[in-house]
Parts: sequence; C-alpha cells; structure tokens
Amino acid sequence: MTADPAPTRDHAADTEIAADDIAAADIATDGIAPLGPDSVAWKVFGDLTFVLGAPRRLLIDVAHPVVATGVREFSVFETDPYGRAERTLDMIMGVVYGREDALDMARRLRERHRDIKGQNPDGSRWSSLNPEAFHWVHASLVHGIYTQQKELGRGWKPGEVEQFYLEMRQVGRMYGVREQDMPENWEAFCTWFDEMTRTRLERSDMTDRVFGVVTSPKPPPHIPVLRHALVWNTTVRPVAGLVLATVTAGLLTPELRELLGIDWGTGRRVLFRLISLQSQLVIPRLPRAIRMVPHARAAYR
Repeated sequence: MTADPAPTRDHAADTEIAADDIAAADIATDGIAPLGPDSVAWKVFGDLTFVLGAPRRLLIDVAHPVVATGVREFSVFETDPYGRAERTLDMIMGVVYGREDALDMARRLRERHRDIKGQNPDGSRWSSLNPEAFHWVHASLVHGIYTQQKELGRGWKPGEVEQFYLEMRQVGRMYGVREQDMPENWEAFCTWFDEMTRTRLERSDMTDRVFGVVTSPKPPPHIPVLRHALVWNTTVRPVAGLVLATVTAGLLTPELRELLGIDWGTGRRVLFRLISLQSQLVIPRLPRAIRMVPHARAAYR
C-alpha cells in the first residue's frame, strides 16, 4: 500500500506552516541547563540499545505525513544509510552528552532542519519545523529509548522513567520544541502518543520503504569484505535483515504494527523474545567501553 507523493488535502491545514509558526518555535534557550552525569538520560541513552532501536525510530518518524514528505524529498536513508545514521548519532549524542557544547549542538541540529521545506501539490506549504512534526520526531526518540531499554536493555528502576521524561523535555527545549507541545509528565505523554497513533500517523510509501531498507540492509562501507555482493547477499544480509526486521517489529506497539502492516506472526514473536532475553542478559553486563557509544564514553571520561 502506498500513499500520495505528499500529505493529502485533508492534512493541508495541519501540514502548512507559516513564517510566524516557525518563529514561534524558535524558543530562547537561556536558563536551560545541559544534562550531566547524574541524569537518568546519561545512564540509558548511549548504550548499544540505541543502535538496535534506530530503525524503529525512523520508521515511526516517517509515519507522520509531514516527516514522510521531508524524508522523501531530502533524505539519503536509502543511498547512504550508514552516513545518515552516523550524522544523526553525532548530533543527538552531542545534545545529550555535550555538556558545555550541548546548546550549540542543539542550535546546529535545529538549523539543519530550517531549509527542509517545500510545497505540496495543492499549493500548501510544509516544513520540518512544523511544530507538531518537529515534536513528533523528538517524541519518537523519547518513546524509542523507553521501549528499547525495557525490551533490550537494563530495564527501568522505580521513578526513572518519569525522571527521564522530564530530562528529555529539557532536551527538547534545547533544540526548540515548544514547551506547550510537550505533555507535562510521562503518563500524559503516553496518552498523547497513543492518540497520535490513532489520529495522525499513517502507512505510506515511506514507511514501506524504510522497513524495506531494514529487511534488506546494505553492506557497511567500512568492512571491505562485506562489500562483495556474493559474500553479503548469500551470508550476512539475510541474517542481518531477519534480525533487524524482527527487532524493529518487536519494539513497535501493537497499534503501530497493525497501522504499518508489519507482520507479527508466531515465528517472529518467538525470535524477538529470544533476541530480547539474550540482549537483556548481555548488554547491561558489558563493560562501559564496549556497551556505550563513543560519545557517551567520552562524556563519562
């Protein structure tokens, strides 16, 4: 199932964004303190589950029609998936772990989105700084971190999820998500997330294309032997695609799987549970030098 090349006319009033909308989203960051080593976010954000959860986050990003349009017209996720992932990782980790450089990185992240805009076939305008769409990308990150830690990582101690959410509201403000767009607490956020799933998200050519990249990944460019088509296509790609597709499907809510047409048969459920149990046993017990991405390790040092 595919969608029109851009959001339909039913969405025009929501996707069109005027200059004053963008200005309203340019919130001053004075008084916003970057996160530090005592935060819950520092403890949970930068470990290997972030990498495992990346396809799920992009998939539900593009389920929002405005984000789908931006990715369709500007993203290189199909031609340069590893480069795109590395640039995204550098930016968001710089905001969370950057300390004195975090606000500058947050401003750079927002500026990169300023020129991602265009016009729909019906004449309405769209922009990646549309407040709802910009918040949705942040929200998918928050919900993704929560889910991947719950299913693949260390889990959550009492009170941590609520504190993590408040810290991520702070992160959102750093790169310009409007405070009034973010629910006040974790419970309200979950209610809002479910409502967005029911009323604003949709399956489209972009959700299908993203999941297609997940199920049939390209070889990593920094491992020369895997760039040989025979080696990659007959050995690694089928296994990597099966694992990535299973993990991505398993990290979705049941409502999102149904909306996006993602199979959740018995075989995939069993495989995800095996992967989940192994990940929960292994990842939290790894030494920090292996468990955490370089940005997080450097911040702790």
